[in-house]
Amino acid sequence: MLKKNFQDLKGLLRVSLGEEPPDLVVKNVDILDVFSSDLFRGQIWVYKHWIAYIGDRNPPIGDKTLIIDGKGKVAVPGYVDGHGHADLFYNPSTFADVAVTKGATTVFSDSQDMVDSIGVFGFIEVLKISDGFALKYLWSVPATYPPYPDVEGGELFSVDDICKLFSNYEECVAISEVSSYIRILKNEDSILEKILIAKSFGKNVEGHTLGASYDKLNTLAAAGITSCHESITGADLRNRVRLGLYTMIRHGSIRSDLEELCGAAKALPKDSLMLVSDGMFADDLSTKGYMDFVIKEAIEYGLDPIDAIKMATLNPARYLKVDGEVGSIAPGRIADILLIDDITQPTPDMVIEKGRIVLQNGDLLIQSTAFPHIGNKCNPFVFDNVSMDEFRIERKGNGPVPVIDVKNKTVTRRVDLTFEGGGPYLLPQKVDDVRKALYTRRDRKHWGKGFVRGIGGDIGGIATTVAHETHGLLIVGFNDNDMALAGNTVLGMGGGIAIVDQGKILYKLSLPEGATMSRLKIGDLAGEIETVNTIIRDRGSNLDDPFLTISYLTLTTIIELRLTVSGLYDVKKAEIIF
Repeated sequence: MLKKNFQDLKGLLRVSLGEEPPDLVVKNVDILDVFSSDLFRGQIWVYKHWIAYIGDRNPPIGDKTLIIDGKGKVAVPGYVDGHGHADLFYNPSTFADVAVTKGATTVFSDSQDMVDSIGVFGFIEVLKISDGFALKYLWSVPATYPPYPDVEGGELFSVDDICKLFSNYEECVAISEVSSYIRILKNEDSILEKILIAKSFGKNVEGHTLGASYDKLNTLAAAGITSCHESITGADLRNRVRLGLYTMIRHGSIRSDLEELCGAAKALPKDSLMLVSDGMFADDLSTKGYMDFVIKEAIEYGLDPIDAIKMATLNPARYLKVDGEVGSIAPGRIADILLIDDITQPTPDMVIEKGRIVLQNGDLLIQSTAFPHIGNKCNPFVFDNVSMDEFRIERKGNGPVPVIDVKNKTVTRRVDLTFEGGGPYLLPQKVDDVRKALYTRRDRKHWGKGFVRGIGGDIGGIATTVAHETHGLLIVGFNDNDMALAGNTVLGMGGGIAIVDQGKILYKLSLPEGATMSRLKIGDLAGEIETVNTIIRDRGSNLDDPFLTISYLTLTTIIELRLTVSGLYDVKKAEIIF
């Protein structure tokens, strides 16, 4: 993270001994000791980026010593998100500038989507400038890209890629969440090899064990999975703790599980429990907050405030193996310090990150280095246009056709429907909200084709390059002409979202970085994404977040039917059914 050289260490000790004045002092402040779960009144001395002393001694004061009076405030460690996503339409630079104002000074970002979008060399460009962001990032390295390569067009991330990143970038601390854990249960060589490589480098193996039984969890833990953020019941939480997994309680934009899990969490030892976001969308970052919001909600659902703060500071730091650097206010640690009004009110008035004040009186004082202009050069689309002739879906026999049936914003089911008319081709059934869905990867044009029911919204065509996990081109709609115009609009922008009806472009949003990330500020981006959803809802969709549902149609790790380049994939049966 932030290494001391010999002179740094000598200077730190001189300040700690009181022989030289600190660069910064926080005085008269109540300090949260996360090791003993205690509050004590004292002072914090900072030398350069590190804490030199905590206690009740008065330091020597120099001409350049910055003194902060913490009277009436509580000093707590900077928050650590143990499992977040810094690439949800925004990019890590714009995200950092908002997240740090909410108290997050270290974020473990599961980089699966970003690497899937900008490629390995694009990711390396991000790693090279990451010291310029307003907070510290730790990253994961994809292990399953895509989750099921046999049906998703082949593997896109090699063992050599993993070794290269782990060898050269110590901030890569884990392999990304292994969502296709069925491959482990099948004893599949390729995924086990990647787990062993991660272990050989001393790295974590992020779990994604949604729906796994106790016995399956045993096997996954034996294979080397180190954590899971997919608990949705108290039993899930207890099972994962019992089996030695670091167990995360998430509360973010995609799922919010605190209310269900806090009762069980209160009865468990807290050592291996963490509070995480698992990703906050731009609108929630703007209106609710980030880790401050997660902690506040945990307190409101009954967790002890000090326990809640420890679960978002010391515990994730220990899991990520950086507790000697972050996660506590203690000598030798990086000076990540938040001043809050009370331990029950976790939103900070002041944020000190690496010994520098980055937030004061609501103002961000330090701006992140701009995200590099990567575009799609490291992971390009090999085609630049589509035509309506490509969207024909041939009839296969005379029987019912399996269709993706949307049940909520993430889960789908299978429904078998009869399609009337169309001769040799299957046609959308607008009256029943059954529209075409087509997907191709960006490295070759090969369409997977099917139908989806339940999105809602009378719209001719919607196209996007945000299509988990391989982020190719996804098009849904009732009208082939509108679908082609939407697809070509997106390709012409280098990636993004386009909504077309009756030959008119109703809306388009450019996502120029990797075809999935914007350069807009978080507040502006939140408004743009809400515009997308508002248009779809105004046209008749009943979904809270219809665009999220569309972008997840290709996510093969959530039940039950998903669209792949090979066709409709039944996640439970692990087979192509159409």
